[in-house]
Amino acid sequence: MRKGEPVPKALALCKVLDRRGREIELASFWAKGPTLLAFLRHFGCLCLSAQMTELVPRLFDLHRLGLRTVFIGNGPPHLIDTFIERFLLVDKPVEVVTDPSLASFRAAGLARSPWATFGPKSVWDAIRAIGGGHINRWGQGDNLQQGGIVLVDAAGRVAWYHRNLSIGDYPPSVEIVDAAIRLVLKRAPLPI
Repeated sequence: MRKGEPVPKALALCKVLDRRGREIELASFWAKGPTLLAFLRHFGCLCLSAQMTELVPRLFDLHRLGLRTVFIGNGPPHLIDTFIERFLLVDKPVEVVTDPSLASFRAAGLARSPWATFGPKSVWDAIRAIGGGHINRWGQGDNLQQGGIVLVDAAGRVAWYHRNLSIGDYPPSVEIVDAAIRLVLKRAPLPI
């Protein structure tokens, strides 16, 4: 995916599941305005826990910028509520869905491999996360699937894209908010 290009049709047409197992087409999220799609590793990943610790406090900033934020996991739908409770998302401006089929992850061009999960970089990522007090909870999705971020503008074009290459290769939340600010400034010209 490239900045400024339309979201690939294969991704736009992908269906994700809500907590009740109902299907939602991904394009429906950005049909109402700019949307941040945060593709997550499995719901119990220790590096995902580290990422959430950094990203959750910025959810209100993203909301104030006019962005809809959607977290896309890959575990079964019944784990969404546990994930929401674990990261205290009940009162946050975020939607959590899942794609156990991994179709949306593939359509977004996200990595899925043993090397990305168990290679030297990921071992270091895991050690760093454990040092930060994060723990792994196995069996909450596909352990080999990596995450990523796709920021989509209201016209369905890619405004920003990050593809995680290892379990801890998520972008800092400040980069995500900066990308959102650039999108907002591009949409609303400054007064002269």
